[in-house]
Amino acid sequence: MNFIYYSIFFYFFNFYLKKSSFQSIVNLRENSYLKLINYINSCIHAKIVYVLSFLLLMNFIDVSVWSNCLDVTRGYCFYDTLMILYQNPLDYQMLIHHLILFIGTYNYYVILYPYQIALALLSETSNQFLYIGWFLIKKNLKNTMIFKINGIILLILFFLFRVINFTYLSFFIFTNCSFYENILFLPITLLNYYWFFLLVKKF
Repeated sequence: MNFIYYSIFFYFFNFYLKKSSFQSIVNLRENSYLKLINYINSCIHAKIVYVLSFLLLMNFIDVSVWSNCLDVTRGYCFYDTLMILYQNPLDYQMLIHHLILFIGTYNYYVILYPYQIALALLSETSNQFLYIGWFLIKKNLKNTMIFKINGIILLILFFLFRVINFTYLSFFIFTNCSFYENILFLPITLLNYYWFFLLVKKF
C-alpha cells in the first residue's frame, strides 16, 4: 500500500497548483488549467519512472532501488484515475490504460523480468513532449519552429519507445509468459499503435 503515499503527494501538489498564482502566469482558462496541472503531475511521474528505469538498464542501480518506481506508478495511476473519473469519466482509453498498468505492476513476472518492465517504462519519455505540444497549441504557437521541432522529437520517441519497444515486449511476453499476461499487455500495445496513428495524422 506504499503507493497511497505517492497518490497523496500528487493530490496535494494538484491542490497546491489550483490555489497558487500559477494560473495567472500561464494564462489558461479553468478547464485547460486543470488539464495542465494533471499533465505536470504526469511529467513528474514520468521523469521518476524513466530515469530510474534507465539507471537500472545501465546497471547504475539495482532492482531493489528501481522497484520504488512501481509504487510511484501505482500511486500516479490511482490518483489520475480518480481525476479522470471526476473530470472526464468518458476517457475510456486512459481508464483502461491506468487499470491495466496498476494491476500489471503487481504481477509475478514484474519480479521475474524487471529489465523488461524497465524497458516498457521508458515509454514515459514521450509524455513531456506530448504535453509541451498541447501547451503550445493552447498558446496559439502551432505554426512556430519550436512546435515543429517538439513534434518531430515526440514522433521519434513515441515510435521508438511505444511502437517498436512494445512490439518487442509483446513478442517477449508471448514467448515467456502465460496467457493471462498476454491478455493484460495486448490492450496497452494496441493503444500505443492507435495513439501513434493519431499523432501522425495530426502532424
